[in-house]
Amino acid sequence: MKLTGKLPAPEQAMLTKSVKTIVDQVDAMKRLVNEFRDYARLPSADLQPVDLNALVSDVLNLYESDRATVAVQAQLDPRCPTIMGDAQQLRQVVHNLLQNAQDATEQAAVSAGAPAGTLPPVCISTHWNEISRRVRLTVTDHGSGFPAHILQRAFEPYVTTKARGTGLGLAVVKKIADEHGARIDLINRQEEGVVRGAQVSLSFAP
Repeated sequence: MKLTGKLPAPEQAMLTKSVKTIVDQVDAMKRLVNEFRDYARLPSADLQPVDLNALVSDVLNLYESDRATVAVQAQLDPRCPTIMGDAQQLRQVVHNLLQNAQDATEQAAVSAGAPAGTLPPVCISTHWNEISRRVRLTVTDHGSGFPAHILQRAFEPYVTTKARGTGLGLAVVKKIADEHGARIDLINRQEEGVVRGAQVSLSFAP
């Protein structure tokens, strides 16, 4: 900024805070517009053979940043066969799930007063089930989970637990899953009776 170093410290701090607020609001509006667009204009899936592990790895390149508040950890099963899918739509699924997981983890950490730099990573994994003969994609967060009344309706449009959420992220995921004939599950992860986050899974036939 042109005024950096030219203002007294208190005014500089106020200016920096104001600029950050404006940038955050613009980012939120861009995300809102993008989610409405994605949901309203989602075309029919163009199913082609897709290497899900390669697709996930490609998307994760966008999340490899030292400045990321919440890191992403991948566990990809090399046994996974190719699936029939629309690569562009599946990338959208991965993005939506990772962004939701990062948001939930960060929000829970802030509520708990956790210091910056100590947030646990979200996890994305693939798994080939020999018995069911399906490929499973799973994203796990360390958030606060979903209230029971939200958990039952989480894939409906405009249902959200976020103060500034649109409620379209998971709705888009569900719509794409249906286009692919994929099974989708959402659960709260519990450890010793305490909710430790949420887990979303999609399973695809090869």
